[in-house]
Amino acid sequence: MRRLACAGAALLAALASAPTLADSASIRVPADAPAAWKNECSSCHVAYPPQLLGKSSWHTVMKGLDKHFGSDASMAAADAKAITDFLDRYAPPDGGRHDAANGRITQTQWFKRKHREIPASALSSKEVRSAANCQACHSSAEKGVFSEHQLTPLGRRFED
Repeated sequence: MRRLACAGAALLAALASAPTLADSASIRVPADAPAAWKNECSSCHVAYPPQLLGKSSWHTVMKGLDKHFGSDASMAAADAKAITDFLDRYAPPDGGRHDAANGRITQTQWFKRKHREIPASALSSKEVRSAANCQACHSSAEKGVFSEHQLTPLGRRFED
């Protein structure tokens, strides 16, 4: 019994110290990402990894593609379904720091905490244009890597 208790305590300690996926230095794009996700989503911006928003937030985004943050991002129903299914598989559950009622990653608690030291003026500068322009500062954003150790020269300017 004592051995079981020790093993249980070790497991709990390991789980408690393990970072959540969206807190890790890199959020890898899942290998089974559908081509439609990459093609459709990256035609205007980086195809954001599903781990960056909660399930309901992604549903808000996908249901409003005809008014997607000022653009019409409508697509074929089959592509929308493939993308929604992909997002559902990998998005974190609702009720956490990845929720954004308006579907904006930049409004999640996680994003705000990760960028709290970056001045708002930097995120709206002419070089960056918007907090949603991840690739301006994160050199491997298209791969789902948002590490502070892989910043572009522009991103390094803002980290001080």
